[in-house]
Amino acid sequence: MGDLRQFFRNNPQALILLVITLVLGIGTFVAVMVALVSSGSTTTDGEPSDSIMLLHAVVAHIHV
Repeated sequence: MGDLRQFFRNNPQALILLVITLVLGIGTFVAVMVALVSSGSTTTDGEPSDSIMLLHAVVAHIHV
């Protein structure tokens, strides 16, 4: 842990890039989850499997 802290002290730009990456990644994940929950569609035309419909059902069940 000390080596990592020292690395970020020596390279503050790496810490900034890590923070930006985490914020954008978490924001994208939340946006996709909100879109799945609010879509209201039960059809997944063009999808190769039922994984999105299954995920939507799980998230909708947890949301209620």
